[in-house]
Amino acid sequence: MTVLQSNSAFTSLPLSSQPSNIDPLDVAARVRITDPIRLWRDAVVSRLNELVALKRGWDGYRGEPVTFENANFAMRMLEASCGLEAPVPQIVPGQVEWHIGHTDLELDIRAPNDVHAWICNEHTGPDGQEVKLTNDFTIVAKWIRDFLDSSNASSVAAA
Repeated sequence: MTVLQSNSAFTSLPLSSQPSNIDPLDVAARVRITDPIRLWRDAVVSRLNELVALKRGWDGYRGEPVTFENANFAMRMLEASCGLEAPVPQIVPGQVEWHIGHTDLELDIRAPNDVHAWICNEHTGPDGQEVKLTNDFTIVAKWIRDFLDSSNASSVAAA
């Protein structure tokens, strides 16, 4: 297998690892599309693989493993809503969550395109804000940017 071939659907091969003997103007040369380097991606992929591999009854009762469809949807949802430097979420069966500073953000994935999102922070009050989502995660992306901005502002103010 050469550097230009891969048996994986996803690769995180950095551009600097590309062979140097390819003429960039040679239209017959293969062009590789790679995922952007997201700081959270490897941890999320690893955790989703663990959850899909759970045995039935993993919880001591009748707990089902996470379906491939839900895991795949969770990954696509995170890719759409998290920036490159988003913090690694905690992932448990059916839920993706962040607890950072005074912000709690939880995404309950019931099925692909069936997500219950909840955020609680100083702006929402103690009951938080709930939103039902299908395929538009703009609000989640905003929530994540907001707590990244507020945590960056806190670290600058502390310095």
